[in-house]
Amino acid sequence: MNCVTINKTSCTLVTVLLFLACAVASAGCVGTDAGRHGPAAPTSPEATASPGVTPAQPPSDSLIGEEKARSLAAAALEREIPGIRIERMAAEPYDVQTYGDVWRFRVKVVDDPDPEGDIMVSVDAVDGEMTYFMDGRDYYRSADPAITIDAAEEIANVYLRERNESSDVVKTVAVLSTLDTPLGSRNGPYHFVYQRSIDGILCQSDRIILDIDSINGRVASYYKAWKVSDNDTTADPNPSIPEDAAQERVLTYLHETYGTDPGEVAIRSVELRWYDLTAQQRPSKEPVTLSLAWRITFDDERYRSQDPPRTAEAWLDAHSGEVLAAYYNPGR
Repeated sequence: MNCVTINKTSCTLVTVLLFLACAVASAGCVGTDAGRHGPAAPTSPEATASPGVTPAQPPSDSLIGEEKARSLAAAALEREIPGIRIERMAAEPYDVQTYGDVWRFRVKVVDDPDPEGDIMVSVDAVDGEMTYFMDGRDYYRSADPAITIDAAEEIANVYLRERNESSDVVKTVAVLSTLDTPLGSRNGPYHFVYQRSIDGILCQSDRIILDIDSINGRVASYYKAWKVSDNDTTADPNPSIPEDAAQERVLTYLHETYGTDPGEVAIRSVELRWYDLTAQQRPSKEPVTLSLAWRITFDDERYRSQDPPRTAEAWLDAHSGEVLAAYYNPGR
């Protein structure tokens, strides 16, 4: 079974966002964007900021303020973790450039030995929807999982159905992670990634990530990146440029841009995806059009020699032939 290793600190929203941004997973890789760069109710949360930090206020009166977001976050955690008893909720800095218009809170519950708290929750400042939560408690664990990955997947599927989020997503990752704890390496949660599907084609960035605890089967974390709106449009889902021509164009681009001889490159995968980075980075609420793109992964001798071997990738518009982005470092 495939495994990934994470530690307690990395189980934060920052890690999730970095995972999404660096899905290429190429060591030393540099990217170029060729287009556009009955449960008990929770106790009243104490309104505190992180030590020494004063969270900035949202930049617009149309956005939800901190106190409303705090109330929504507490209610969301009560639904996700029945019986939770919140001792303190500390607001993280409001960082729109990194996280978007999102309120983030670190939560300490009663009897949690970590003084800062092991629970994170985020609320969208536009519509109040919970976009992320992570319960990072229970790090003194057994070495072996108590439930199977199939059982964990069914728990994840039920959770998605209850949130009405199962009809337009496709599972692309299912692994058992490991955790670095004070007692050494232990089994972590089962990690599932569900890509958003539009007209039968997967999005590049829109996805849902779920972690299911491998001991007790509870949902340990949830993250939703859903930036493509109903007002956005998509290109024709039938490509104008066939797969073999797309490969040739990418090889030509690598030669002209990086000086890489086409014979040095081995194509590893070619698939159609919606290139939804335009929706992720839109400067306003104006609708955008998503490009249909060929996602092409490849390697060269340098990438193959790394331990473990790595791949690079390029995105090519399936209608215009423009290289939308490339993540490649030939090391020259």
